[in-house]
Amino acid sequence: MQLRKHFLLSFLALSSNVLADSVLFESNEYSSGALGLGPFQTFMSSPSTPAIWNFIVPYNESTSGQIEEGLILLAPRGTNVNSDGGLIYDKAGNLVWDGTEFGQTLTFKTDTYKGETVILMWSPGTILGSGVGAGYDLIINNQYEVIANFTADLNGTLADFHDIRLTSNDTALITAYQAKPWDLSAFNITNGWLLDSIAQEIDPSTGKAIFTCKSLGVASDHVNTSLCYASPGSSGTAEDNPWDYFHINAVNKDDLGNYLISSRHCHSIYYVGSDGNIIWNIGGMNSSVTMNNGTTFTWQHDVRWQNNQTQISLFDNEGTAWELDSSSSRGLLLDFDAAGNQVSFNKEWLPYNVTVSESQGNVGILDSGNTIIGWGQIPWFSEYDSNGQLLYVVQFGVGDVQSYRAYSANWTATPTTRPSVFVAENEFNTTVYTSWNGATEVVTWQLYGSTSDSPQLAIPLSNTTKNGFETIIPFNSSSTNYKYYQVAAFNSNEKIIAFSNFTASDGSSQGPAANQTVDSSSNNSTGSATPSSSAGLRSTVSPIFSTSSPLSSTGGALQNLVRLPSVLAALWIIVALL
Repeated sequence: MQLRKHFLLSFLALSSNVLADSVLFESNEYSSGALGLGPFQTFMSSPSTPAIWNFIVPYNESTSGQIEEGLILLAPRGTNVNSDGGLIYDKAGNLVWDGTEFGQTLTFKTDTYKGETVILMWSPGTILGSGVGAGYDLIINNQYEVIANFTADLNGTLADFHDIRLTSNDTALITAYQAKPWDLSAFNITNGWLLDSIAQEIDPSTGKAIFTCKSLGVASDHVNTSLCYASPGSSGTAEDNPWDYFHINAVNKDDLGNYLISSRHCHSIYYVGSDGNIIWNIGGMNSSVTMNNGTTFTWQHDVRWQNNQTQISLFDNEGTAWELDSSSSRGLLLDFDAAGNQVSFNKEWLPYNVTVSESQGNVGILDSGNTIIGWGQIPWFSEYDSNGQLLYVVQFGVGDVQSYRAYSANWTATPTTRPSVFVAENEFNTTVYTSWNGATEVVTWQLYGSTSDSPQLAIPLSNTTKNGFETIIPFNSSSTNYKYYQVAAFNSNEKIIAFSNFTASDGSSQGPAANQTVDSSSNNSTGSATPSSSAGLRSTVSPIFSTSSPLSSTGGALQNLVRLPSVLAALWIIVALL
């Protein structure tokens, strides 16, 4: 018995990077790197390998009611990430959508376009070592279809990854960078090159620029390089090695038609008119706005107007790779007094681990007043209540794992793909694994079986409540001869919204039957399976595993595992052999 226990523990340790639908709580093994530098999940019915969450500070019965409803959008990347790209999770840590097919991204958020909620994503072309990019901006609808694909309107210069925002007029605010020859003799550089930071307002339907603002062209001249806190170092010597003196990383447009632009390397926020001239600036070496106590920031990201242009939120990095200005980064909210030409401290959000995130990061103030902070280079995000009290903290990596920003958003989607099914069977039992990447409205899975003689005659077998990204449906098949299995996805209105293919344990499959149709035009869709699939059959079948909730926390790697279906079959074999 002791040998068996030792073998099982060893097996779980070896498998700890690939735990399907797993969430951990206060796991020292995770935080120490014992589970790998980028722990990830695998599934039987999907090739997805999303990062596993570790709730450093779980929410509990007293705080769970304060959590804002919605989903979490992350885009993990780094050398320790198994698969770079955009991921959507529910707030329990279960995967909802794997968008890594689009590749590595930095900006990844929801917004409104032509009255519909959409996903905005930067699609990579090139990410340079200097921390800028050249690629394309995508608008993706709630069926995960690309409905707009555009880039900068700058004679071949492509869009940078730092920001994409949509306006109420369905235009897009983006960033871009262009290398230009510049006199850098003051820095003992001959034949110098400077990196021009550019904000553009683009019509996504045409790709044409409506407005362009360049750091080397505002105020009828330029933002002088002497205002920069980042020296050229070894840069500035060639077109492919320009000096990034300004570093734009956020752009907003307000109701007056003016633009709020963040310059990380000048430690400044510029308010630029529609004519391209600077109206005022906050921070840096020559702030034209009076800054009261507690309002200083350095190396900032994600500058946003809040509360009808009376407040400004930002992620105050307080450091970069070559300089630390404080002991910790923070989220910061400033009160802006236009009449008095001053900003005052309103509140700050500090990280649980009190550390400096040297790059990236964001502050997302939600409708309830709660705030999501993405800690950028540090693979953590946190939610705070409206009073700034910490509600929970999630870690999604240990080593070189980062997410440019982290967002909480309401998102409803029905993919055009079919649900996926994987069938595992032995002499006595069949286990069906099912998932539907990106679907947000599935409540129940109904299982069907069919014989090889009648492969598309669906015989209803059971119902199982959806459980995480991948639901496990057990079935005692010892007295049946079903070759194919299929699932139907039901929504909260008990309507069928999708059918999977019929799938066999050998991987062969056939499409749904001709009479298996759904009305995809409405969330309250009606669907038909076969005459025998009556509502009276639909009694709930308890899942073979229960799913733990973030409302509780336990220590230890084995106690912290929510579910292990990806290694289930192997464990059965091991136990049987022992």
